[in-house]
Amino acid sequence: MVGDSSGKASIDNGPRVSGAWTRGVVSSFQCLGLDVDALCKEIGFDLEIFTDPNGRPPRDATGRLWRAALSASGDRFLGLSAGEVWEARADHLVVLLLTSAGSVGEGLEASLRYQELLSHGRVLTLGEHPKYHALHINKIEHELPVMAHEIEFIAVAVMKMLRFATDGRFAAREVQFQHAYRGQIQDYTRAFGCSVTFGRPKTTILADDEAWGLPFVHGNQALHGQLRGVAAGLHAALESHHFVDTVRDRIKILLPRGRSSIEAVASALHMTPRTLQRRLQDDGTTFRALVDATRKSILLACVERNQTPDEIMRHAGYTNPRSFRRALKRWNLPGSDDELVT
Repeated sequence: MVGDSSGKASIDNGPRVSGAWTRGVVSSFQCLGLDVDALCKEIGFDLEIFTDPNGRPPRDATGRLWRAALSASGDRFLGLSAGEVWEARADHLVVLLLTSAGSVGEGLEASLRYQELLSHGRVLTLGEHPKYHALHINKIEHELPVMAHEIEFIAVAVMKMLRFATDGRFAAREVQFQHAYRGQIQDYTRAFGCSVTFGRPKTTILADDEAWGLPFVHGNQALHGQLRGVAAGLHAALESHHFVDTVRDRIKILLPRGRSSIEAVASALHMTPRTLQRRLQDDGTTFRALVDATRKSILLACVERNQTPDEIMRHAGYTNPRSFRRALKRWNLPGSDDELVT
């Protein structure tokens, strides 16, 4: 965690979450008896960062809060426990867009289009299934991996929101988790009210046609149309400001792993390479230019820290010493001679 001159954790430039979402997480932890203020002090962030409904705390700050809560509670099923005390409320534009639609399917299709206003990426996506409608829950990670507890909490929250919007009528056919089974299956079936399986290719909520077509009790087409317009404007502004930074952050994470191709980055962002390239072109850049700029910033930072050539190569994603030397020479950085890199 990076500190500033005041001793408090600095806010990184990674993906961000809506304060409306983290406020619900904080409320759930408090309902479980956790001292969230103490947890925030432990991880170096002010509680207000997570409770300001108009704020956007970093995704990794939220991840640190989950880890601190897990350590303090000792609850092996913290995600389920927090989800069961979480209260569904129509207190955010994306949620209002969902609940004002005519049906479950219509509401999900509309709200997921603008979900970055609430989440930190395409956390929820619609998928294909031979028999049912599929709603995937994806891991959108930064430097901290997303834990199973967070995924389970999101899954419970989605189910509770759909039940809230349908006056308790929505029921899934099955909930599938990507992570391995950890015990206490009866707690999962109670939380979701359906079959729950583990070790699947993706985390998915499956629903049949009847559930997908259920009307929302607060559906209002006139309001829904107005909210679509508002969401479209806000989303466009958010995308133009954050998308390039989001891609750059993803490249920075994948470079040391040797997975910085456009296919790998697009997959991590849950979009096609063509869509990724098109959106970057709309923002006046290209994927190749972004990789080059990211590599240059990594090289500069590593050189300033006097890291060894092998460390610099690894962080910048180079496997060929000759290509590495060319990059150093191209950007007039020290170490382009053969004595330093062999």
